[in-house]
Amino acid sequence: MQQDNLPKNQPKPQEVLPANTKAKDTFFKTVYSFEERQRKLASFLLGMEGKEITVANVRPVLFGNRENDLSFVTDAIFYVMTENQATVCPNVPYRLLEYITTGLRSTVDSEKLLYSKKRVCFPIPKLYMLQTGLESTAEKLPEKVQYDIRLSDSYMTVEEQYKSALTEPDLEAVVHVYDFRMTLKEMLDYIESGIQPERFASYQGDMLDYALTANGITYIQRAAKKEKQSPYVMPANVSSVADYLGLLIKRDIFVDLLTDKEVCDMTMAQFSRDDILLYQGREEGREEGREEGREEGREEGREEGKKIGVIHTYQKLGIPYETARQYIMEEFGTNAEEAEKLLRTYWKV
Repeated sequence: MQQDNLPKNQPKPQEVLPANTKAKDTFFKTVYSFEERQRKLASFLLGMEGKEITVANVRPVLFGNRENDLSFVTDAIFYVMTENQATVCPNVPYRLLEYITTGLRSTVDSEKLLYSKKRVCFPIPKLYMLQTGLESTAEKLPEKVQYDIRLSDSYMTVEEQYKSALTEPDLEAVVHVYDFRMTLKEMLDYIESGIQPERFASYQGDMLDYALTANGITYIQRAAKKEKQSPYVMPANVSSVADYLGLLIKRDIFVDLLTDKEVCDMTMAQFSRDDILLYQGREEGREEGREEGREEGREEGREEGKKIGVIHTYQKLGIPYETARQYIMEEFGTNAEEAEKLLRTYWKV
């Protein structure tokens, strides 16, 4: 790890030892799998040109097999941790606190950290979240693209009788949010005419491009369902996710990635899983679980039925068998052997 840019009187942190360098196959991670894009992201977020980037993703114990979306250390000084969130979740500050604690612990020798008489120095943690998603009306959008959320927002409200107590929290975590949610009309205008919301004007770059990609795929998927009274209108110029990805290439967005068939297939499978599984697979699984549970009178029946529904949904989405096995491991916290057994039993040949 490069140390030359540190002031002479500042202790040098130890070399970063990433807890996990294997990234999960998501489009967000694919976008930022290139060092040059990581460098540009660090430059945008921190306002400095980093010389050395070290990927340092982690898997905290609390989150089982789940890994944080993206984290890296810049010049041994800043530990940048970024999450992508497709639905609004007020508990993100605590999630990132878990992630960054695990990450910081991986940068030092635990023995020295706990018992050494000499101070152990860490990289400076910086926490960020990229919020994407679609909203029916503008009233549901935030006032600004960039704002902060805090762990202290979730602390208990102090009642009047405790006002004289020491109620100032001793633990805080600040997450800097870049919120690129769009209304349905804004998304339709962008797809059909390339018009971006004016509030995005200062944020041109990979983060915005990712948001336009993610939001657009979600929009097309929901419009394609053709449900009665659906507010999603199919754009006049595209009729499928594949069409939309082709449109993005014409608009010079992620050309290097979206011209790669493997990346496109993974991207479509990912967003199908993230969106359709939420609305279709889990509900199907719950219904099958309820039926099996009624027949056998056991809680296990409901859980098994949920797994069956999810597996059937993966097949409907055209997700490859090997990819489905990995998804099952993540969705239900099973090991590879258990996931393989479920697939062999319920995967329709």
